[in-house]
Amino acid sequence: MRVLDLTNAPGTWRRRGLTGTALLMAAIALLAGAVLPAAAASPSVGEWHRNNYNAGHERLTCIEGTPAWSCVYENVPGFGSQPGDAVAHVSGPNVVSSWECPDWFDASVCDNVVAVYRGNATYVSSSGHPVQFAEEQILTNVGGTEVLQQYFVDMFYCPWYRTFEEALAHDYNCTFAP
Repeated sequence: MRVLDLTNAPGTWRRRGLTGTALLMAAIALLAGAVLPAAAASPSVGEWHRNNYNAGHERLTCIEGTPAWSCVYENVPGFGSQPGDAVAHVSGPNVVSSWECPDWFDASVCDNVVAVYRGNATYVSSSGHPVQFAEEQILTNVGGTEVLQQYFVDMFYCPWYRTFEEALAHDYNCTFAP
């Protein structure tokens, strides 16, 4: 199965003209207002990092609440790559009570699930053509370490960590559907 690489390979998306953290946080705040009800527990802002096959540093910045999450994806400049222009937004409710772990997932994921947030991610590049994917953000706790598995439904999942240093210290390989 071939997967769209949104990092730094020729012909992939690049980020131009985004104004950085302020724009990112404003987008998250707007998304959180649409997803999180007023009565929900106070959400917090959290970051997740991924070593994209030693070709780039990816970051998810999320409003993390118990009933729902809302995240913004971006490539981070440095670590051998230029910032990409692909930005994605994904929001969704926690569906852990009805979620079933796919048969082809590793037991280290299925046996350690804490929460599962389901939504449609919309990736947009400077070309202006949005691409949507069904995604699940699967929060696990493996031996006291939080690991987020970003699951592109029926295609593959990849590990994300709270810091880029953790991402560099762990396996970065994605697991693909058979």
